[in-house]
Amino acid sequence: MKTQGMKSLVLWCRWHDARLRLQGRDGEAVWGELAFNDRTERFRYELGARRLTIGAGEGQRAVQLDDMGVESD
Repeated sequence: MKTQGMKSLVLWCRWHDARLRLQGRDGEAVWGELAFNDRTERFRYELGARRLTIGAGEGQRAVQLDDMGVESD
């Protein structure tokens, strides 16, 4: 597993007060739930690209993370 990519996700969770509940992984991604104080959301995180996809269906959104877990363009 690419640990540098996971670092960005872990830091993003810290910045957003979210707990990371991993449910699966493969060589390219990890997935599971993000647990916030008032809700949980499904997620998929692409390790190499550092792309975090949150939610499912029409409410789904994708964000790009930098090395420090900050959302970037």
